[in-house]
Amino acid sequence: MIFELNRESHTPLYAQIAGQIRSMISGGALKIGDRIPANRELSKVLGVNRTTVNTAYQELFADGLIVSHVGRGTFISAIPSPPRPGRLGQSVAPAPIKWSIPLAPGKPDQWLCAMLHSLTKTDAVSLAYALPSPDLFPIEDFRRSVDRVLRREGARVVDCGHAAGYQPLRDYIASQASLSGRPVSPNQVLITNGCQQSLNLIRQVLVASGDEVVLETPTYSGALSVFCGYDSKYTCVPVGDRGMDLTLLEDALSQRRPRLIYTVPSFHNPTGVTMDLSSRRRLLELAAKYRVPIVEDDIYGDLRYDGPSLPSLRALDVHGVVIHISSFSKIGFPGIRVGWVIGDPALIDALTAAKRKNDLHTNLLSQASMYEFSRHGLLAKHIKRMKKAYAQRRDVMLSAMERYFPAEVGWTRPEGGMSIWVTLPDSVNASQILPESIEKGVIFSPGEHFHPSLSPANHMRIAFTTATPAAIEESIRRLGMLLKTRLTVLKKHRLGRGLDALRPLV
Repeated sequence: MIFELNRESHTPLYAQIAGQIRSMISGGALKIGDRIPANRELSKVLGVNRTTVNTAYQELFADGLIVSHVGRGTFISAIPSPPRPGRLGQSVAPAPIKWSIPLAPGKPDQWLCAMLHSLTKTDAVSLAYALPSPDLFPIEDFRRSVDRVLRREGARVVDCGHAAGYQPLRDYIASQASLSGRPVSPNQVLITNGCQQSLNLIRQVLVASGDEVVLETPTYSGALSVFCGYDSKYTCVPVGDRGMDLTLLEDALSQRRPRLIYTVPSFHNPTGVTMDLSSRRRLLELAAKYRVPIVEDDIYGDLRYDGPSLPSLRALDVHGVVIHISSFSKIGFPGIRVGWVIGDPALIDALTAAKRKNDLHTNLLSQASMYEFSRHGLLAKHIKRMKKAYAQRRDVMLSAMERYFPAEVGWTRPEGGMSIWVTLPDSVNASQILPESIEKGVIFSPGEHFHPSLSPANHMRIAFTTATPAAIEESIRRLGMLLKTRLTVLKKHRLGRGLDALRPLV
Protein backbone atom coordinates (compact mmCIF):
# COMPACT_ATOMS: atom_id res chain seq x y z
CA MET A 1 0.00 0.00 0.00
CA ILE A 2 1.70 3.16 -1.26
CA PHE A 3 0.13 6.50 -0.33
CA GLU A 4 0.84 9.95 -1.69
CA LEU A 5 -0.49 12.52 0.77
CA ASN A 6 -0.59 16.18 -0.19
CA ARG A 7 -0.43 18.13 3.04
CA GLU A 8 -1.00 21.43 1.18
CA SER A 9 -4.28 20.26 -0.29
CA HIS A 10 -7.66 21.53 0.90
CA THR A 11 -8.81 17.90 1.01
CA PRO A 12 -8.45 16.57 4.60
CA LEU A 13 -5.78 13.90 5.13
CA TYR A 14 -8.34 11.32 6.31
CA ALA A 15 -10.31 11.83 3.06
CA GLN A 16 -7.12 11.40 1.00
CA ILE A 17 -6.32 8.12 2.81
CA ALA A 18 -9.87 6.78 2.39
CA GLY A 19 -9.97 7.84 -1.27
CA GLN A 20 -6.66 6.17 -2.10
CA ILE A 21 -7.70 2.91 -0.42
CA ARG A 22 -10.91 3.00 -2.51
CA SER A 23 -8.79 3.43 -5.64
CA MET A 24 -6.56 0.50 -4.65
CA ILE A 25 -9.65 -1.71 -4.23
CA SER A 26 -11.19 -0.56 -7.51
CA GLY A 27 -7.88 -1.03 -9.37
CA GLY A 28 -7.30 -4.53 -8.01
CA ALA A 29 -4.27 -3.69 -5.85
CA LEU A 30 -6.40 -4.72 -2.87
CA LYS A 31 -8.81 -7.63 -3.10
CA ILE A 32 -11.69 -8.85 -0.94
CA GLY A 33 -10.18 -10.65 2.05
CA ASP A 34 -6.89 -8.75 2.01
CA ARG A 35 -5.78 -7.46 5.37
CA ILE A 36 -4.93 -3.76 5.74
CA PRO A 37 -2.67 -2.29 8.44
CA ALA A 38 -4.06 -1.46 11.85
CA ASN A 39 -4.70 2.26 12.33
CA ARG A 40 -1.85 2.55 14.83
CA GLU A 41 0.56 0.93 12.37
CA LEU A 42 -0.55 2.98 9.35
CA SER A 43 -0.44 6.25 11.31
CA LYS A 44 3.25 5.61 12.11
CA VAL A 45 4.07 4.78 8.49
CA LEU A 46 2.33 7.89 7.14
CA GLY A 47 3.42 10.19 9.95
CA VAL A 48 -0.13 11.29 10.77
CA ASN A 49 -2.26 11.29 13.88
CA ARG A 50 -3.87 7.96 14.74
CA THR A 51 -7.26 9.70 14.82
CA THR A 52 -6.80 10.68 11.16
CA VAL A 53 -6.39 7.04 10.10
CA ASN A 54 -9.22 5.95 12.38
CA THR A 55 -11.54 8.52 10.74
CA ALA A 56 -10.57 7.26 7.27
CA TYR A 57 -11.29 3.67 8.31
CA GLN A 58 -14.66 4.69 9.80
CA GLU A 59 -15.64 6.23 6.46
CA LEU A 60 -14.67 3.04 4.60
CA PHE A 61 -16.52 0.95 7.17
CA ALA A 62 -19.64 3.11 6.73
CA ASP A 63 -19.43 2.47 2.98
CA GLY A 64 -19.23 -1.29 3.62
CA LEU A 65 -15.75 -1.60 2.08
CA ILE A 66 -13.91 -2.92 5.15
CA VAL A 67 -14.76 -5.08 8.15
CA SER A 68 -12.94 -5.53 11.47
CA HIS A 69 -12.59 -8.74 13.47
CA VAL A 70 -11.40 -8.54 17.07
CA GLY A 71 -8.03 -10.21 17.44
CA ARG A 72 -7.62 -10.72 13.70
CA GLY A 73 -7.49 -7.28 12.12
CA THR A 74 -9.23 -5.24 9.42
CA PHE A 75 -10.00 -6.71 5.98
CA ILE A 76 -11.37 -5.62 2.61
CA SER A 77 -14.99 -6.76 2.41
CA ALA A 78 -16.38 -5.27 -0.82
CA ILE A 79 -15.55 -3.47 -4.07
CA PRO A 80 -16.75 0.14 -4.48
CA SER A 81 -19.69 0.62 -6.82
CA PRO A 82 -18.71 2.25 -10.10
CA PRO A 83 -19.62 5.94 -10.35
CA ARG A 84 -22.86 6.86 -12.08
CA PRO A 85 -22.38 7.52 -15.78
CA GLY A 86 -21.95 11.17 -16.63
CA ARG A 87 -19.98 13.40 -18.91
CA LEU A 88 -16.28 12.75 -18.92
CA GLY A 89 -14.52 14.78 -16.26
CA GLN A 90 -17.76 15.92 -14.63
CA SER A 91 -19.31 14.71 -11.39
CA VAL A 92 -23.00 13.92 -11.27
CA ALA A 93 -24.92 16.64 -9.42
CA PRO A 94 -26.88 15.50 -6.35
CA ALA A 95 -30.64 15.36 -6.64
CA PRO A 96 -32.53 18.36 -5.22
CA ILE A 97 -33.85 18.06 -1.67
CA LYS A 98 -37.49 17.01 -1.56
CA TRP A 99 -38.89 19.38 1.05
CA SER A 100 -42.19 17.52 1.15
CA ILE A 101 -40.41 14.76 3.09
CA PRO A 102 -39.15 16.70 6.17
CA LEU A 103 -42.18 18.99 6.34
CA ALA A 104 -45.08 17.81 8.47
CA PRO A 105 -48.11 16.80 6.38
CA GLY A 106 -51.18 18.97 6.61
CA LYS A 107 -54.31 19.56 4.61
CA PRO A 108 -54.56 22.86 2.73
CA ASP A 109 -56.82 25.46 4.32
CA GLN A 110 -59.48 25.86 1.65
CA TRP A 111 -61.05 28.72 3.59
CA LEU A 112 -57.79 30.69 3.64
CA CYS A 113 -57.18 29.90 -0.04
CA ALA A 114 -60.63 31.25 -0.86
CA MET A 115 -59.92 34.38 1.19
CA LEU A 116 -56.64 35.04 -0.62
CA HIS A 117 -58.27 34.42 -3.98
CA SER A 118 -61.02 36.86 -3.08
CA LEU A 119 -58.48 39.68 -2.71
CA THR A 120 -58.18 39.69 -6.52
CA LYS A 121 -61.89 40.49 -6.84
CA THR A 122 -62.06 44.25 -6.90
CA ASP A 123 -65.82 44.25 -6.39
CA ALA A 124 -65.77 41.97 -3.33
CA VAL A 125 -66.74 43.40 0.07
CA SER A 126 -64.87 41.76 2.93
CA LEU A 127 -66.76 41.13 6.15
CA ALA A 128 -64.18 38.52 7.11
CA TYR A 129 -61.50 40.47 8.94
CA ALA A 130 -61.84 41.96 12.43
CA LEU A 131 -59.44 44.82 11.72
CA PRO A 132 -59.44 48.62 11.86
CA SER A 133 -60.69 50.43 8.79
CA PRO A 134 -57.83 51.77 6.62
CA ASP A 135 -59.92 54.78 5.63
CA LEU A 136 -59.89 55.91 9.28
CA PHE A 137 -56.13 55.70 9.81
CA PRO A 138 -54.77 59.12 10.96
CA ILE A 139 -51.84 58.98 8.60
CA GLU A 140 -50.81 62.62 8.83
CA ASP A 141 -50.89 62.70 12.64
CA PHE A 142 -48.86 59.52 12.78
CA ARG A 143 -46.37 60.78 10.19
CA ARG A 144 -45.75 63.87 12.31
CA SER A 145 -45.22 61.63 15.35
CA VAL A 146 -42.62 59.59 13.46
CA ASP A 147 -40.89 62.79 12.31
CA ARG A 148 -40.70 64.13 15.87
CA VAL A 149 -39.21 60.87 17.11
CA LEU A 150 -36.54 60.82 14.40
CA ARG A 151 -35.62 64.47 14.99
CA ARG A 152 -35.42 63.99 18.75
CA GLU A 153 -33.75 60.58 19.00
CA GLY A 154 -32.19 60.04 15.58
CA ALA A 155 -30.14 56.88 15.15
CA ARG A 156 -31.05 55.61 18.61
CA VAL A 157 -34.50 54.46 17.47
CA VAL A 158 -33.16 52.55 14.46
CA ASP A 159 -30.60 50.74 16.60
CA CYS A 160 -31.12 47.64 18.74
CA GLY A 161 -33.15 48.04 21.90
CA HIS A 162 -33.89 46.28 25.16
CA ALA A 163 -35.85 43.04 24.85
CA ALA A 164 -38.42 44.24 27.40
CA GLY A 165 -39.25 47.27 25.27
CA TYR A 166 -38.81 51.03 24.83
CA GLN A 167 -38.80 52.35 28.39
CA PRO A 168 -40.99 55.45 27.83
CA LEU A 169 -43.65 53.23 26.25
CA ARG A 170 -43.48 50.75 29.14
CA ASP A 171 -43.90 53.67 31.54
CA TYR A 172 -46.87 54.97 29.55
CA ILE A 173 -48.64 51.60 29.41
CA ALA A 174 -48.08 51.06 33.14
CA SER A 175 -49.52 54.49 33.93
CA GLN A 176 -52.57 53.93 31.70
CA ALA A 177 -53.20 50.50 33.22
CA SER A 178 -52.95 51.99 36.72
CA LEU A 179 -55.93 54.25 35.98
CA SER A 180 -58.16 51.24 36.66
CA GLY A 181 -57.30 51.57 40.35
CA ARG A 182 -54.87 48.65 40.51
CA PRO A 183 -51.29 49.96 40.26
CA VAL A 184 -48.97 48.63 37.59
CA SER A 185 -45.23 49.28 37.56
CA PRO A 186 -43.12 49.41 34.37
CA ASN A 187 -41.29 46.20 35.36
CA GLN A 188 -44.65 44.44 35.02
CA VAL A 189 -44.83 45.36 31.32
CA LEU A 190 -43.25 43.56 28.34
CA ILE A 191 -43.55 45.04 24.85
CA THR A 192 -44.14 42.44 22.12
CA ASN A 193 -44.78 42.22 18.40
CA GLY A 194 -48.54 42.06 18.98
CA CYS A 195 -50.84 39.70 20.87
CA GLN A 196 -49.92 36.75 18.67
CA GLN A 197 -46.34 36.88 19.90
CA SER A 198 -47.54 37.46 23.45
CA LEU A 199 -49.52 34.22 23.32
CA ASN A 200 -46.63 32.30 21.82
CA LEU A 201 -44.20 33.55 24.49
CA ILE A 202 -46.65 32.61 27.24
CA ARG A 203 -46.96 29.13 25.76
CA GLN A 204 -43.18 28.76 25.59
CA VAL A 205 -42.74 29.77 29.22
CA LEU A 206 -45.77 28.17 30.91
CA VAL A 207 -46.95 25.26 28.76
CA ALA A 208 -44.64 22.27 28.41
CA SER A 209 -45.14 19.34 26.07
CA GLY A 210 -48.18 17.37 27.20
CA ASP A 211 -49.54 20.17 29.43
CA GLU A 212 -53.19 21.10 29.14
CA VAL A 213 -54.83 24.50 28.63
CA VAL A 214 -58.46 25.60 28.87
CA LEU A 215 -59.83 27.35 25.80
CA GLU A 216 -63.17 28.92 25.12
CA THR A 217 -65.09 27.50 22.19
CA PRO A 218 -65.43 29.16 19.82
CA THR A 219 -62.37 31.36 20.24
CA TYR A 220 -59.76 33.43 18.43
CA SER A 221 -58.20 31.30 15.69
CA GLY A 222 -54.72 32.67 16.44
CA ALA A 223 -54.96 31.27 19.98
CA LEU A 224 -55.89 27.89 18.52
CA SER A 225 -52.78 27.92 16.34
CA VAL A 226 -50.64 28.55 19.45
CA PHE A 227 -52.23 26.30 22.06
CA CYS A 228 -53.53 23.40 19.98
CA GLY A 229 -50.17 22.27 18.70
CA TYR A 230 -46.70 21.48 20.06
CA ASP A 231 -48.00 18.31 21.80
CA SER A 232 -50.08 20.40 24.20
CA LYS A 233 -53.57 19.30 25.21
CA TYR A 234 -56.66 21.41 25.58
CA THR A 235 -60.09 21.40 27.18
CA CYS A 236 -62.89 23.36 25.53
CA VAL A 237 -65.43 25.34 27.55
CA PRO A 238 -68.44 26.72 25.62
CA VAL A 239 -69.15 30.45 25.45
CA GLY A 240 -72.71 31.55 26.19
CA ASP A 241 -74.52 34.87 26.49
CA ARG A 242 -72.54 35.73 29.66
CA GLY A 243 -69.19 34.46 28.46
CA MET A 244 -67.45 31.24 29.40
CA ASP A 245 -69.59 28.53 31.04
CA LEU A 246 -68.12 28.69 34.56
CA THR A 247 -69.80 25.49 35.78
CA LEU A 248 -68.06 23.48 33.08
CA LEU A 249 -64.87 25.43 33.73
CA GLU A 250 -64.84 24.40 37.40
CA ASP A 251 -65.33 20.77 36.38
CA ALA A 252 -62.29 21.07 34.09
CA LEU A 253 -60.19 22.80 36.76
CA SER A 254 -61.00 20.27 39.47
CA GLN A 255 -60.54 17.19 37.30
CA ARG A 256 -57.74 18.08 34.90
CA ARG A 257 -55.58 20.77 36.57
CA PRO A 258 -54.60 22.68 33.39
CA ARG A 259 -51.65 25.06 33.13
CA LEU A 260 -53.68 28.12 32.15
CA ILE A 261 -57.06 29.50 31.03
CA TYR A 262 -57.34 31.62 27.88
CA THR A 263 -60.31 33.98 27.59
CA VAL A 264 -61.50 37.06 25.68
CA PRO A 265 -63.95 38.49 28.24
CA SER A 266 -64.76 41.79 26.52
CA PHE A 267 -66.41 41.73 23.07
CA HIS A 268 -65.38 38.15 22.58
CA ASN A 269 -63.86 37.05 19.29
CA PRO A 270 -65.75 35.67 17.41
CA THR A 271 -69.13 35.83 19.20
CA GLY A 272 -69.05 39.47 20.33
CA VAL A 273 -70.50 38.66 23.78
CA THR A 274 -69.14 40.24 26.96
CA MET A 275 -68.65 38.48 30.29
CA ASP A 276 -70.72 40.24 32.97
CA LEU A 277 -69.29 41.54 36.23
CA SER A 278 -70.44 38.68 38.48
CA SER A 279 -69.03 36.12 36.04
CA ARG A 280 -65.70 37.95 35.97
CA ARG A 281 -65.43 37.82 39.74
CA ARG A 282 -66.44 34.16 39.80
CA LEU A 283 -63.81 33.34 37.16
CA LEU A 284 -61.12 35.01 39.25
CA GLU A 285 -62.25 33.07 42.35
CA LEU A 286 -62.00 29.76 40.47
CA ALA A 287 -58.56 30.58 39.08
CA ALA A 288 -57.31 31.50 42.57
CA LYS A 289 -58.90 28.42 44.16
CA TYR A 290 -57.28 25.99 41.71
CA ARG A 291 -54.13 28.13 41.23
CA VAL A 292 -54.44 28.32 37.45
CA PRO A 293 -53.35 31.55 35.67
CA ILE A 294 -55.79 33.37 33.38
CA VAL A 295 -54.57 34.82 30.09
CA GLU A 296 -56.90 37.78 29.53
CA ASP A 297 -56.94 38.85 25.88
CA ASP A 298 -58.23 42.42 26.17
CA ILE A 299 -57.46 43.56 22.65
CA TYR A 300 -61.00 44.88 22.09
CA GLY A 301 -61.42 46.37 25.57
CA ASP A 302 -61.35 50.03 24.43
CA LEU A 303 -63.93 49.51 21.68
CA ARG A 304 -67.19 49.84 23.67
CA TYR A 305 -69.98 51.67 21.84
CA ASP A 306 -72.85 51.47 24.30
CA GLY A 307 -73.77 49.92 27.65
CA PRO A 308 -71.95 50.30 30.99
CA SER A 309 -68.18 49.94 31.06
CA LEU A 310 -66.80 46.90 32.89
CA PRO A 311 -63.42 46.56 34.62
CA SER A 312 -60.95 44.17 33.07
CA LEU A 313 -60.08 40.92 34.84
CA ARG A 314 -56.69 42.44 35.64
CA ALA A 315 -58.34 45.41 37.34
CA LEU A 316 -60.44 43.05 39.50
CA ASP A 317 -57.60 40.64 40.28
CA VAL A 318 -56.63 40.59 43.96
CA HIS A 319 -54.94 37.18 43.77
CA GLY A 320 -52.32 37.88 41.10
CA VAL A 321 -53.64 35.22 38.71
CA VAL A 322 -54.18 37.35 35.58
CA ILE A 323 -51.77 37.70 32.66
CA HIS A 324 -53.15 40.64 30.69
CA ILE A 325 -52.36 41.04 26.99
CA SER A 326 -53.36 43.76 24.56
CA SER A 327 -52.12 45.61 21.51
CA PHE A 328 -52.37 48.74 19.37
CA SER A 329 -53.51 46.55 16.45
CA LYS A 330 -57.26 47.02 16.89
CA ILE A 331 -57.22 50.59 18.18
CA GLY A 332 -54.39 51.94 16.04
CA PHE A 333 -52.47 50.39 13.19
CA PRO A 334 -52.42 46.58 12.77
CA GLY A 335 -49.24 46.69 10.69
CA ILE A 336 -47.20 48.48 13.37
CA ARG A 337 -47.14 45.25 15.45
CA VAL A 338 -46.75 46.66 18.96
CA GLY A 339 -48.44 44.81 21.81
CA TRP A 340 -47.80 44.18 25.49
CA VAL A 341 -48.08 41.75 28.37
CA ILE A 342 -48.83 42.86 31.95
CA GLY A 343 -48.02 40.34 34.64
CA ASP A 344 -46.00 39.50 37.73
CA PRO A 345 -42.41 40.80 37.46
CA ALA A 346 -41.00 37.25 37.70
CA LEU A 347 -43.18 36.16 34.79
CA ILE A 348 -42.22 39.25 32.78
CA ASP A 349 -38.53 38.43 33.32
CA ALA A 350 -39.08 34.89 32.02
CA LEU A 351 -41.07 36.13 29.02
CA THR A 352 -38.40 38.73 28.28
CA ALA A 353 -35.71 36.03 28.24
CA ALA A 354 -37.86 33.96 25.86
CA LYS A 355 -38.44 36.99 23.62
CA ARG A 356 -34.72 37.71 23.52
CA LYS A 357 -34.20 34.21 22.09
CA ASN A 358 -37.00 34.69 19.56
CA ASP A 359 -36.32 38.08 18.01
CA LEU A 360 -34.11 40.13 20.37
CA HIS A 361 -36.54 43.06 20.65
CA THR A 362 -39.54 44.83 19.13
CA ASN A 363 -38.85 47.48 16.50
CA LEU A 364 -37.77 50.61 18.40
CA LEU A 365 -39.03 53.12 15.85
CA SER A 366 -42.53 51.58 15.96
CA GLN A 367 -42.53 51.64 19.77
CA ALA A 368 -41.26 55.21 20.03
CA SER A 369 -43.70 56.41 17.37
CA MET A 370 -46.68 54.81 19.10
CA TYR A 371 -45.56 56.37 22.38
CA GLU A 372 -45.24 59.80 20.74
CA PHE A 373 -48.64 59.40 19.07
CA SER A 374 -50.24 58.37 22.37
CA ARG A 375 -48.66 60.85 24.76
CA HIS A 376 -49.90 63.83 22.74
CA GLY A 377 -53.50 62.60 23.05
CA LEU A 378 -53.72 61.58 19.39
CA LEU A 379 -54.49 57.94 20.19
CA ALA A 380 -57.40 58.93 22.47
CA LYS A 381 -58.68 61.23 19.74
CA HIS A 382 -58.37 58.45 17.16
CA ILE A 383 -60.16 55.91 19.37
CA LYS A 384 -63.05 58.33 19.89
CA ARG A 385 -63.35 58.78 16.12
CA MET A 386 -63.19 55.05 15.49
CA LYS A 387 -65.82 54.23 18.11
CA LYS A 388 -68.26 56.66 16.53
CA ALA A 389 -67.68 55.21 13.05
CA TYR A 390 -67.77 51.57 14.16
CA ALA A 391 -70.94 52.05 16.19
CA GLN A 392 -72.62 53.42 13.08
CA ARG A 393 -71.38 50.53 10.94
CA ARG A 394 -72.48 47.96 13.53
CA ASP A 395 -75.96 49.52 13.64
CA VAL A 396 -76.19 49.55 9.84
CA MET A 397 -75.25 45.87 9.76
CA LEU A 398 -77.74 44.88 12.47
CA SER A 399 -80.51 46.86 10.79
CA ALA A 400 -79.74 45.31 7.39
CA MET A 401 -79.73 41.82 8.90
CA GLU A 402 -83.19 42.46 10.32
CA ARG A 403 -84.44 43.39 6.86
CA TYR A 404 -82.65 40.92 4.61
CA PHE A 405 -81.81 37.77 6.58
CA PRO A 406 -84.26 34.84 6.73
CA ALA A 407 -86.31 34.48 9.91
CA GLU A 408 -84.54 31.20 10.67
CA VAL A 409 -81.17 32.96 11.13
CA GLY A 410 -80.06 34.36 14.51
CA TRP A 411 -77.17 36.56 15.60
CA THR A 412 -75.54 38.31 18.55
CA ARG A 413 -75.84 42.04 19.27
CA PRO A 414 -72.42 43.12 20.59
CA GLU A 415 -71.98 46.28 22.65
CA GLY A 416 -68.51 46.75 21.20
CA GLY A 417 -65.71 44.99 19.36
CA MET A 418 -65.63 44.32 15.65
CA SER A 419 -67.83 41.38 14.70
CA ILE A 420 -71.21 39.65 14.91
CA TRP A 421 -71.73 35.90 15.34
CA VAL A 422 -74.41 34.47 13.06
CA THR A 423 -76.21 31.18 13.70
CA LEU A 424 -77.70 29.56 10.60
CA PRO A 425 -80.22 26.71 10.51
CA ASP A 426 -78.59 23.33 11.19
CA SER A 427 -79.04 22.34 7.54
CA VAL A 428 -76.83 25.17 6.24
CA ASN A 429 -73.06 24.70 6.13
CA ALA A 430 -71.33 28.09 6.19
CA SER A 431 -68.11 26.81 4.58
CA GLN A 432 -70.06 25.30 1.69
CA ILE A 433 -71.81 28.56 0.83
CA LEU A 434 -68.65 30.70 1.12
CA PRO A 435 -67.48 30.16 -2.51
CA GLU A 436 -70.88 31.19 -3.85
CA SER A 437 -70.91 34.18 -1.49
CA ILE A 438 -67.50 35.28 -2.78
CA GLU A 439 -68.78 35.03 -6.33
CA LYS A 440 -71.57 37.39 -5.31
CA GLY A 441 -68.99 39.79 -3.89
CA VAL A 442 -69.30 39.10 -0.16
CA ILE A 443 -66.62 37.49 2.02
CA PHE A 444 -67.18 36.19 5.56
CA SER A 445 -65.44 33.87 8.03
CA PRO A 446 -66.98 30.39 8.49
CA GLY A 447 -67.50 29.58 12.17
CA GLU A 448 -65.70 26.25 12.08
CA HIS A 449 -62.34 28.04 11.95
CA PHE A 450 -62.87 29.32 15.49
CA HIS A 451 -63.17 25.85 17.03
CA PRO A 452 -60.21 23.60 17.90
CA SER A 453 -61.93 20.41 16.72
CA LEU A 454 -65.17 19.19 15.18
CA SER A 455 -67.83 21.85 15.55
CA PRO A 456 -71.25 22.85 14.26
CA ALA A 457 -70.91 24.03 10.66
CA ASN A 458 -73.83 26.47 10.80
CA HIS A 459 -72.04 29.58 12.10
CA MET A 460 -70.32 32.53 10.49
CA ARG A 461 -68.52 35.60 11.77
CA ILE A 462 -69.15 38.86 9.95
CA ALA A 463 -67.09 41.94 10.80
CA PHE A 464 -68.44 45.46 10.46
CA THR A 465 -65.33 47.64 10.79
CA THR A 466 -63.52 47.50 7.44
CA ALA A 467 -66.41 48.26 5.04
CA THR A 468 -68.28 51.51 4.58
CA PRO A 469 -71.93 51.71 5.71
CA ALA A 470 -73.14 51.60 2.09
CA ALA A 471 -71.00 48.55 1.35
CA ILE A 472 -72.24 46.84 4.52
CA GLU A 473 -75.86 47.45 3.52
CA GLU A 474 -75.35 46.00 0.05
CA SER A 475 -73.27 43.02 1.19
CA ILE A 476 -75.84 42.02 3.81
CA ARG A 477 -78.57 42.28 1.16
CA ARG A 478 -76.63 39.93 -1.14
CA LEU A 479 -75.82 37.53 1.67
CA GLY A 480 -79.45 37.52 2.76
CA MET A 481 -80.61 36.65 -0.77
CA LEU A 482 -78.09 33.81 -0.88
CA LEU A 483 -79.29 32.40 2.44
CA LYS A 484 -82.94 32.63 1.43
CA THR A 485 -82.22 30.84 -1.84
CA ARG A 486 -80.27 28.10 -0.06
CA LEU A 487 -83.03 27.55 2.51
CA THR A 488 -85.70 27.41 -0.22
CA VAL A 489 -83.74 24.74 -2.09
CA LEU A 490 -83.27 22.71 1.11
CA LYS A 491 -86.97 22.95 1.95
CA LYS A 492 -87.97 21.75 -1.53
CA HIS A 493 -85.48 18.91 -1.24
CA ARG A 494 -86.89 17.81 2.11
CA LEU A 495 -90.44 18.13 0.80
CA GLY A 496 -89.58 16.00 -2.22
CA ARG A 497 -88.12 13.28 -0.03
CA GLY A 498 -91.25 13.36 2.13
CA LEU A 499 -93.55 12.95 -0.86
CA ASP A 500 -91.44 10.06 -2.14
CA ALA A 501 -91.88 8.30 1.19
CA LEU A 502 -95.69 8.70 0.99
CA ARG A 503 -96.01 7.21 -2.52
CA PRO A 504 -97.38 3.61 -2.38
CA LEU A 505 -94.96 0.86 -3.25
CA VAL A 506 -95.61 -0.74 -6.64
